[in-house]
Parts: sequence; C-alpha cells; structure tokens
Amino acid sequence: MEPRLNKEGVRYLLAPLRWTILMAVAFFLAAGQLNILRAWLAFGIHFLGAIVGAILMWKFAPGLANQRAFIRQGTKRWDKLILAIYFLLVLLAIPILAGLDVGRYQWSQLNINYAIVGIVLYLGFFLLFYWAMLTNEHFEGSSRIQNDRAHRVVMNGPYGLVRHPGYVAMIFACLADSFIIGSLYSLIPAILAVIITIIRTFLEDRMLQNELDGYSEYSRKIKYRLIPGIW
Repeated sequence: MEPRLNKEGVRYLLAPLRWTILMAVAFFLAAGQLNILRAWLAFGIHFLGAIVGAILMWKFAPGLANQRAFIRQGTKRWDKLILAIYFLLVLLAIPILAGLDVGRYQWSQLNINYAIVGIVLYLGFFLLFYWAMLTNEHFEGSSRIQNDRAHRVVMNGPYGLVRHPGYVAMIFACLADSFIIGSLYSLIPAILAVIITIIRTFLEDRMLQNELDGYSEYSRKIKYRLIPGIW
C-alpha cells in the first residue's frame, strides 16, 4: 500500500513553487522592470508545472514525495557539491543574467520563435521528468544506494530507452528559460548547468555500476546513458 503524504512530502511538493518565486524575484530585480512579457510567460509556465506536478505526485507517488523532501543519509559527497552548484546556476545565475541581459542592459533579444523552442523544451522536461519519477519509486533527489528501501533496478517506461531519463529532462529544463525569455547571455550558466548534469550522470552511473546489484546487466541491455546512439 502506498504511504500517505506526510509533512516532509508537502514540503517537497511546495518547493518548486518557492523556487519559481525565487527565480522570478531574482530576474525582475536584475531586470529593473516588470513589463517583460516573456519572463512572465516563463515563470507562469513554471508555476503551472509546479501545481500539476504536485497533484501528480500527491495522487500517484506520495511516498516518493516524502523521500525527496531531504537529502538522505548515504548521499555521495560529490553529489552534494554538484547539487549546490546546479541549484545556484539554475535558481539564481540564469534568471539574474537573463534579467540583466533583456531588461537592464538589453544586450540581446532572441526572437519569438526561440520562445516556442523554450516552451517545447519545458514540456519535454515536464513529461519526461514526471514519467521517470512515477515509473521509478527510487527516483530520489540525490545520488545514493538506497539500502534502506530495497533499492532495485527499474527497466520499464523511459528506462527502457536510456538509463537516466531524469537527467535528460533536467538538461531540457536548464535551457528552456533562456529561450522563452529570449536571453542569449543566460545560456552561459545554462550550458554550465548542462555540463554539471552530464558530470552527475557519469558519476551516478559509475556508482550504480559498482554498487547496485543487477545494474551492470541492465547497462549491457540499455547501452546509452542519455542520448540513444551517442552516449
């Protein structure tokens, strides 16, 4: 029987809403103005996604929501560092540089077609991320072997296509806002966040190869970590 949502789970479900507010405040303070329609579009999409995602987790994976509320014991030290850098880039560096770019200094302005690309990237992130999360009961927020939760290899759903679909989704998310808002320069921290995600994928995959029973056999069947036919 699926455990019920607890206070920790509620805290996790509310986190994306808090992150969206933080990103919006950082952007508009850096921009020095509020009348930037594409920024409102970006943060509105984030806000809607946070609400729909919370409903999905509450209905279908409350136990996983409870688990994702905190970094759990056994998390690798390298992952704590990577998470800190990743959230610094995504929650602060990207919106601040985007605000300085399109608002205060107007260094660049990608045309509206790029906003469509950004929306498609965000939708790709949302669908793939929640598909992976609702498929995999071990989709925690940090890299560790979950011996306390009978950690096992998951092979169905998106895990039948690539070994780390959640990180594919995160790469989409790293890039989406820059395109929606239309900021070329904010792609600098966005690309750094993509690189950090790829490094995390490599390190987590190596951890699973070495420490999780059955993962080596799974990796021989599903050969690619992120991109079929490439890596």
